[in-house]
Amino acid sequence: MIEKIEVFLFKHLPKNVHMDDDEKYLYLASFLAITFAASMNFFLLLFHLIAGVMPLFLISLYGLLVDLWFIKLINRRNYLAFGILLSMNVILHALATAFYIGTDNFVIVYLLVTLMMQVIIPYASVRVRILMSAVLWAGMVAMVLINHYVTPCMDIGDANSTLAFFNVHLAFFGTIIQLTLGGLVRNVIAKSNKEKLEKSKTEANTDPLTGLLNRRFASSFFKKLIAGQLEQVWCIAMLDIDDFKLINDIHGHKVGDRVLILISDFIKATLRRSDIVFRWGGEEFLILLKDVDIDTAFNTLDKLRSKLESANLEAHDTILNVTVTIGVCPLDINNIEQSIDKSDRLMYKGKVSGKNMVVM
Repeated sequence: MIEKIEVFLFKHLPKNVHMDDDEKYLYLASFLAITFAASMNFFLLLFHLIAGVMPLFLISLYGLLVDLWFIKLINRRNYLAFGILLSMNVILHALATAFYIGTDNFVIVYLLVTLMMQVIIPYASVRVRILMSAVLWAGMVAMVLINHYVTPCMDIGDANSTLAFFNVHLAFFGTIIQLTLGGLVRNVIAKSNKEKLEKSKTEANTDPLTGLLNRRFASSFFKKLIAGQLEQVWCIAMLDIDDFKLINDIHGHKVGDRVLILISDFIKATLRRSDIVFRWGGEEFLILLKDVDIDTAFNTLDKLRSKLESANLEAHDTILNVTVTIGVCPLDINNIEQSIDKSDRLMYKGKVSGKNMVVM
């Protein structure tokens, strides 16, 4: 049950970026409270209809419709009006029930559950909630007096026992939900914040078009490498798409962007999981091959180049034969910038020598 409530709360977590965690707590707690109240009113509506207590049926119908309106108040962030009106609605419902069918059905628990709400849901200042607690206390006193001095308008017989059974469960589950409410809501908010943080980190470290890691992540990665926190043996390569400007000029940037995505996916699918690919800029990709010597790196990249040359890429109904030129060299941990520059120079050497090749 708790897991289902967490899923429910997560689904209804407000997307308003201007809400702080305290208001998110208030919003979710209020939303859960009104959902519970509406569910109870719906059951009571059916019960009074079947029992033939039409005045209470109409009151329950009114209560259900008002509960639905309360959802609008919550969405408008009018928590004060929501809390006060919901409390008054429950008091009126309880008193009406006491007048019509008596109090032997434990109808007083409606007020007890609502009293607990004054403590748990901070919909208003402490002073206002203390005042509402006093009104609820007065309502309980009134119900005791009604029980003593007023004869119920109707005798619903055995149906009163059914209602008492329902009211006991209403009090039980209402109490359990409210006692666990704080932890549940805070947990949902914490999970949401964690997901947003992870998402923002991912967005900050990845290229939005290709999904590859970007230069920002590369900078932090190289810092860890220099600090000795990572494997020290790498080869570094600069890959550039041949005649990419021509692709853009002839087929348009939409096709060009699709080619970048396809090439990125192709590189990731061809290399090992331990290898790292960055989008370095434009049509350039920086590749780090883990724990290999230069000959192995050359052979790996040449196979990639050859497979790509043989493949036909389909970009928006346009079939293209795309080739790449790659420069590769061992990565010098103590001179990372120089290693990047060297791989870049080797790549341009391949461009000058005819493109579609790997140079080491």
